Amino acid sequence: MNSLIRRVRGFFLPGEKEAFARISELARLGQESLDLLIKILSGAHNGLADVESYTAKISALEKEGDRITQSIEERLGRGSISASLANDFERLVDSVDSILDRAHSLSRQLRRVTKRPLRQAKEFDALIRKEQVRLIEIGRQQLHTLRQLLETAGSDRVKALEMAREIEKLEEQGDDVKDAMLDEIYGSWEKLDYASFHNYIQTTIEADDILDLCEDASDLVIAVTKALGA
Repeated sequence: MNSLIRRVRGFFLPGEKEAFARISELARLGQESLDLLIKILSGAHNGLADVESYTAKISALEKEGDRITQSIEERLGRGSISASLANDFERLVDSVDSILDRAHSLSRQLRRVTKRPLRQAKEFDALIRKEQVRLIEIGRQQLHTLRQLLETAGSDRVKALEMAREIEKLEEQGDDVKDAMLDEIYGSWEKLDYASFHNYIQTTIEADDILDLCEDASDLVIAVTKALGA
């Protein structure tokens, strides 16, 4: 069966299948990283030692993700995917890998404030961290759906589009959570010192970035499948 017929029928070629499988593996590492972030943010630990352990695990996942990303890029460089699709695949890989980067950055910031606690209002801190957990849980759900999308794309276009819309809706839900959090933080600036204020803003935006990257990845999966005629 030649490549044109396969694409008209909605089947990926071997190089494309392999790339999607490896990207799904990246997304799985992202899910594991977000699970660990939730443990840090929710206080499901016994202090600094556990936080440092979780942060080290996230760092290891990020490094593993870099190795997978490099292997995919090497395959792209060898022409395993047609030149017309290579750019979209590169952007897709970068989006999913960046989720691991954001999770790593966020974990290090949370480790810093665990090691040297800020002068913050405890009740306010508990409220913000609870809402940040909500953001990360949305991102985890997005990644779960993204992995399903990567498996479905090319075989069921209708279902793939439904999954992409679900990821988009989750991102919009996350935007609502983020905006409410930022309003709360800016509205409470008088009772926060500068370091606490900056920390809350930075970590909230980084958590929301993860959701944006998930949606970007979903959009690129759909763009690739449409380009293939799937």
